[in-house]
Amino acid sequence: MVAPRRLQNTKYAWKVTLRRRAPGYMTEDLELHVVSGPPRFTSRTDKPVDHITLQTTAGEVMGYIYVNDDDDAAGWHPHIGASPTAQNHAAFWMRILLDFKKRGLKPSAALDQMLRTTHPSSHVVPGSRTTSTNLAALKLLAAKPSNP
Repeated sequence: MVAPRRLQNTKYAWKVTLRRRAPGYMTEDLELHVVSGPPRFTSRTDKPVDHITLQTTAGEVMGYIYVNDDDDAAGWHPHIGASPTAQNHAAFWMRILLDFKKRGLKPSAALDQMLRTTHPSSHVVPGSRTTSTNLAALKLLAAKPSNP
């Protein structure tokens, strides 16, 4: 029921002004619905990781792509000496990694495919696929200022 707000005297008659309620969509709480995003690898693991080294065409080490099949983990870790421009080139490689996840590949199979992938401004260092004892060991490798 709408309550009268006030009476107004007009030239011709008394007029009742009604106050309307705001519509429900403006006053009720929103219902949040969980929407899934694209498939992604997890970025954390405590198990051994296989990794490859990425390098720009100018010879600057960009960083490392790492994978672990047991935890379905994969990700990127930049090299400490990599310039911001070199680190920006990693976006291409991460898009490829996510594309392989969408196709249903395991992380190690995705890494194998990346070894055969080319890009005009960066590449995988030939023979750089190695295994580290865990992600912390890879981070120590990336913290070394000299090229691996």
